[in-house]
Amino acid sequence: MKALGVAIVAASLVFTSAAFGQVVSLNRAGSGARAAGMGNAFIAISDDGTAASWNPAGLSQLRKPEFSLVHAAGRRTQFMEGYRALDRSMAFTDLKTTSNVSNIEFASAALPFTLSGRPVTVQLGWRRLYQFSGGVRGDTRRVPVTAEGRPEGIIRLDNMSDGSVDILGLAGAVRITSRLSLGWSSDFYRGVWQDRANVSEDPGVQGPTDFLSTRNGNRIGDHSLSLGLLLAYPSVKVGLVYHKALRSGYDTDQHVRSSFGESFDSSFTHDEGYRLRFPRSVGIGVAWVPRPLLRFALDLTYDEWKKFLVEGPGLLQSGFDGLPPGLTTTRNTVTLNAGLERLFPVQGTYVPLRLGFSHEPQGGRDALVRKDANQTVLAAGTGINSNSLKFDVALEYRWGSFQNTSNISAVYMAGRAEEVGLPPPPEADGTTRIEEWRLKVSMIYRIADTERIKDVLRKIFGS
Repeated sequence: MKALGVAIVAASLVFTSAAFGQVVSLNRAGSGARAAGMGNAFIAISDDGTAASWNPAGLSQLRKPEFSLVHAAGRRTQFMEGYRALDRSMAFTDLKTTSNVSNIEFASAALPFTLSGRPVTVQLGWRRLYQFSGGVRGDTRRVPVTAEGRPEGIIRLDNMSDGSVDILGLAGAVRITSRLSLGWSSDFYRGVWQDRANVSEDPGVQGPTDFLSTRNGNRIGDHSLSLGLLLAYPSVKVGLVYHKALRSGYDTDQHVRSSFGESFDSSFTHDEGYRLRFPRSVGIGVAWVPRPLLRFALDLTYDEWKKFLVEGPGLLQSGFDGLPPGLTTTRNTVTLNAGLERLFPVQGTYVPLRLGFSHEPQGGRDALVRKDANQTVLAAGTGINSNSLKFDVALEYRWGSFQNTSNISAVYMAGRAEEVGLPPPPEADGTTRIEEWRLKVSMIYRIADTERIKDVLRKIFGS
């Protein structure tokens, strides 16, 4: 019972496992179909209602009130391939899991005005920063390949996560000179997600069937700040954005049922001193406009993932692999985003063509294998833009693979392998591969005629 409790509690205090953290990218990209179609190279552009999610200084470029709405839908397929016991006595058949997600990703209202002769914009917005939806589900067959291997058996897995981390932000920007703009965004984070693991194994090591069932509920919430700068010339723009580190309270509760011991429940709260440290991030972008209807963009973003930590009484460990800062294999990363946009005039409107590319190294690495995990994104987008309505759509294809170790059987996940004479954990190593399609749709409504709004305000408040 004690060994099982220690194993489950230690695992639950990791924000997301190394494997899942590499499958679901934790890089903090902004929102919008236009940006997605350009490979998320938008720091130096940021000239529509989604600007605050990329570079709040870009809000200073808005001239009319804007309302923005972004919807995202995706289909992710995860493959577990070539998994073998570390002593090579057993092999596990490949496993494929597919998950779908569809939700509102961003909504905002922005109001530009003039203050002391300077253009100023304020915006209230909501954004879904992370959507945790997916995991590993299905059956894998354990097959002995040497005389020392365990008997053939079936392992049924249902290890899934569901929930999100959202941001409510109040942002503003001011144009200091004809070329220089400054912006800020005060961001209130709220995250609620659940992890579940249901594993059964036939035959088991203690009976006909071994099983382990865990339920973890997780909650975070706190405040952070983003700062932005935009330097605009006729054909070149340079943007800089800084996301301050977040130190949030962290609450988690666990419910454990197993054939290896008595059931138990436990919890840890921010009142007891548990915190999640989310690292700072710095991005720089350049946009080049060689002709009025053509632009190219390039972004570089640095994320300090070595400081992605979970802390508590007597506890300080990486949010990826659960190791102390001096031992973790987590790495800091630099993400590259590149894209282009070409506008075609069509009967008083503009039809854009956008193409983009992203190279996204992930911070989490397996502590034993120590191999880098990278994801690549290709994107394309189009839409129709008029003076008052911008409708954009983008399609992204993301793929990546990484080597990692994993505990697959119930006896290993429960931390009881060595007690029954099995090799020490981890149980197996192999390759996890992902393929993901994501569709984004944006609608931005711009109030072109503001005189009506002014008339209404005069009637309400007087002239």
